Amino acid sequence: MKNFLNILHNEWRIMVADRSLFLVSLLLIFLLGYALFIGFTATDVREERIRELAVQQEQKLSATAKQISLIESGREMPTAFSNPLNPALLGSGQGALHAVMPVSPLSPIALGQSDMLPDHYRVSIRNKTTFMYQTENENPWNLLTGRFDPVFVLVYLLPLFIFAVSYNLVSSEKEQGTLRMQLSQPVTLQLLMIAKLTARMVPVMIISILAITLPFLILRGTAVIASGQLLYGLVAVLIVLAYALFWFMLALFINSFGFSSAGNALILVGIWAFLVLVAPVLLNVYVSRVSPAPSRIELATETRLITIDGLNRYQELLSSDYRHVQESSMLLPQDGRFEVPERLQAFYLINKSVDEKVGTLLADFEMRLFAQQDLVERFGFVSPAILAYEGLLSIAGTGTRRYQHFTGQVNEYHQQWKDFFEPRITSGLAMTVADLGKLPRFTWRELDSGVVLIGSLMKALLIFLMVAVLFLLGLRNFAKATDIL
Repeated sequence: MKNFLNILHNEWRIMVADRSLFLVSLLLIFLLGYALFIGFTATDVREERIRELAVQQEQKLSATAKQISLIESGREMPTAFSNPLNPALLGSGQGALHAVMPVSPLSPIALGQSDMLPDHYRVSIRNKTTFMYQTENENPWNLLTGRFDPVFVLVYLLPLFIFAVSYNLVSSEKEQGTLRMQLSQPVTLQLLMIAKLTARMVPVMIISILAITLPFLILRGTAVIASGQLLYGLVAVLIVLAYALFWFMLALFINSFGFSSAGNALILVGIWAFLVLVAPVLLNVYVSRVSPAPSRIELATETRLITIDGLNRYQELLSSDYRHVQESSMLLPQDGRFEVPERLQAFYLINKSVDEKVGTLLADFEMRLFAQQDLVERFGFVSPAILAYEGLLSIAGTGTRRYQHFTGQVNEYHQQWKDFFEPRITSGLAMTVADLGKLPRFTWRELDSGVVLIGSLMKALLIFLMVAVLFLLGLRNFAKATDIL
């Protein structure tokens, strides 16, 4: 242990003198700080947008209730195309409410799918293809890449910083002719390499962890603890530690072959390019081939055909005149009954028909998206970059699985909304202030925390397993490394 500490102390003095570790650390802190700034800014924008939606929604409901009261008391006359007493109008857009997926407190770590998939939908009695499935999410490349956020720096750039300080652990000593002199002391080559690696590993890992955790503790510590996601944060730290350790151990392993400094650097960068850039693309190609992305063109075409069929079927209702426009008495209920204009009845029936007939296609659409994500998680072990990226996205609440969970809940809420309005439209029941208080409200149900934590922990353990293998192989090679000497 004394020899280990002496080597460690000597390495730190050398690195402080040549300032290489200082410059690498400074650049890493700057990039992580800038990425966190982008992450916090984007998250704040999303949270502000959700708050505004909630305020606007309550203001609109309050204004609608006030208008209904004025109409019922005879102090205001409704207009034909914005009559709040008409359930077909109130349910299709005039009173439509939002289904919102809340922003996770740890979201700034990884923006993930948040810049590509919507976190809110305005649910109405119209068919779900009119307010969902309007965004592009079938590009497999987008499943594994994202914007310049902390997870991008950690997954893509951190390995390069690690290589910058560890690619020449043995070769530099060998090329300077100091290796034999050091080994003339009572130390083994393995102990020397472990000490040199530790001297570089400790500061880089401390900086990586502190640069991520300190801003969260200062800016969002209370929110993280209040939401019960402190354990999520600890798992995220574990993933970052495992991922950084993997690249350090890879550097140790490559150094154990005794190549020159240039050779080590070339090999390490080549492995980085394969594991971080090529392997995810190959996995995406495989996923796309085994489980092809659902076609939005097919979905749009089928929806249009069903709509055309509905237009033909309900042509008689759609061609009805606008009596309710000319006869103002038709805009007011009689004994709680309201004559819903035939054209609006036809539009409701057409939307209902689209939902019923396109249901199988949408179910297949969702199933294939789930299958794609399952394949990405099942074969993520081909690259620690995929494991770390997917694990951090799950922890941050911006992964594909959480958005799919949200979509499923929106489907349920859409059905509740239609169930509420259908009897009022078909029976001609006028909307009242009391009905507004009974409108179905969307209630978010979070993903099972146990599933998220276990899934992320498994990814961290897989990376730790790779770390152990590389460490043992590196030590074995150093034990046999007569060529190095």
